[in-house]
Amino acid sequence: MRTCFPSGTAFLNFNLSGDPYFGREELTAFWEWFKDTPRSKPAVMHIWRLDVRGDMAYLLCEGNFETLEKPEQYLRSTEIYVRNDGEGKPEWKIWHFHCSEMAPKDKIRQPFGDSYATRGVGYLPPSFGKSFSVTDDQKP
Repeated sequence: MRTCFPSGTAFLNFNLSGDPYFGREELTAFWEWFKDTPRSKPAVMHIWRLDVRGDMAYLLCEGNFETLEKPEQYLRSTEIYVRNDGEGKPEWKIWHFHCSEMAPKDKIRQPFGDSYATRGVGYLPPSFGKSFSVTDDQKP
């Protein structure tokens, strides 16, 4: 996982925990601490958009990240990629990650009257295109 992020303290994570993590070393320490947290099932992420422009790209998605403590935990995230390894080499790395919980499934979205319960997680209006799904247990 460490190879996904730039060296040094360039990376900034606004984590689902509500806490920020500054740089690859802090994020590694967090995941080492978190690795034994029981999960009820693999995460499933619905990719809404991946846009690459020059040496920058962003990824938008939503999905589930369920644990035994939070069996109905759904999230949305944004990732920012830069073609720079933190030392100036042109390698794609995640420079920023922001994750937050989605609205409750039955909360009505104003002024449209729908909800995650009626739309489904990963839904995009047809004019936005189609999402595709990945799980954290997929084999390369």
